[in-house]
Amino acid sequence: MTTADLDEAQRTQGAIGLALLRMILGLIILATWFSNVTDDPNFYSADGLRGFFDWVAKPVEDGGNGASLGFVHSIIENTVLKAPAAFGLAQTVMEFLIGLGLLVGAFTRLSSLLAAVFFGSLFLTYFGGEEWIFTYVILAASSFAVFLGYGGRTLGVDKILVESRGPSPRNMLW
Repeated sequence: MTTADLDEAQRTQGAIGLALLRMILGLIILATWFSNVTDDPNFYSADGLRGFFDWVAKPVEDGGNGASLGFVHSIIENTVLKAPAAFGLAQTVMEFLIGLGLLVGAFTRLSSLLAAVFFGSLFLTYFGGEEWIFTYVILAASSFAVFLGYGGRTLGVDKILVESRGPSPRNMLW
């Protein structure tokens, strides 16, 4: 086996590893989404979002999570909670599409970038509270690695898209 053959084998193994990471991230998002939809059908509703964000910011001694980044809660208050029904519907759809995109490797560049932003926003939302927030750092970093590595071009729909259509505009979709 030549050095070139070995390099190609290592690239293939790395691409498969990245594809597996992508699929795991998709499964995590879809499993969480499914749990939110089935265990609490009102989670993505206007009242559900209000209740969730109230709990996140409520002090621990009052039964909340105790998150402490005031500027994040101010942003949530002035955006999400101004139109919680619309944001709830958008969250329901986007979370499902991001998870599905990552699972099957479709529009992976966009899906993984949105996943990284989503996990980063969860990190900030829970910051200072009882939640172990570094899970979200790991998930955001993993999503960003899939973005940087074009994780859908191996074992994914994006491979078919690249072969049939070429690269997406600015390489942002696949």
